[in-house]
Amino acid sequence: DARAPLATRNPELREMLASKPALLVASKADLAEPIFSRRWEKFFAEQGERVFFLDAHKIANVRGLVQLWKKIVLEERAARGATRPLLRPVRIMILGIPNIGKSTLVNCLHEKKKALVGPKPGVTRQNQWIPIADGVELLDTPGVLWPHINNKCHELLLTLLGNIKDEVVGSILTSNYLCLKLQEIDRHSALDPLAGTENRNADPEQILSTFAQRRNYLLPGGVPDQERAAIAMIKEFRDGRLGRISLEAPPE
Repeated sequence: DARAPLATRNPELREMLASKPALLVASKADLAEPIFSRRWEKFFAEQGERVFFLDAHKIANVRGLVQLWKKIVLEERAARGATRPLLRPVRIMILGIPNIGKSTLVNCLHEKKKALVGPKPGVTRQNQWIPIADGVELLDTPGVLWPHINNKCHELLLTLLGNIKDEVVGSILTSNYLCLKLQEIDRHSALDPLAGTENRNADPEQILSTFAQRRNYLLPGGVPDQERAAIAMIKEFRDGRLGRISLEAPPE
């Protein structure tokens, strides 16, 4: 996810596939801040990795990714000394954590929309080969998380981005984390439409209660319905209604 490229990257995949040519794709680039994306591009280049920031809503951007895939494969063949033209389709395997945008990308490239997509992790259940234009075949794979997430903040970040199911952590805790994170990265303006300018530095619980009252999410007796408000707040963030927000900066 372009909003948190290191946190949403399976750290084991690159080591497992060291012998294969690879391209790091940062999905949902339209939701990240461009200045941070440029910094991430420089960071990965210094690590010797190629990164492509993907906006699946722009077909020209998606087609550019396909051409880059083909270029990488042909460069790899040339490096191995291959001289004959490639007569079979270029085959690309798409790997990543759950709900990161793999199937959405596949459907952008395939008119029949063969890959199942949904707002929750775990929609893709099995590997599926999908032919697309320009002589390329894609292997869409189920999202896989690495076995152990030792940092609780990392778990909360993955839940906020939709990579871990909401019910694992809970919507109220996740919304509290969102408020704290926006305050931490000095994006207080994103809190203004939720709870008003006067509450941008308030505690997460107060922000959530104010948001519930502003949206009329109330239980009998006028008590703020925090669960309903939390779900709505998280959706506002995921849909990009709070603006383009990058939650992770490149290491210094």
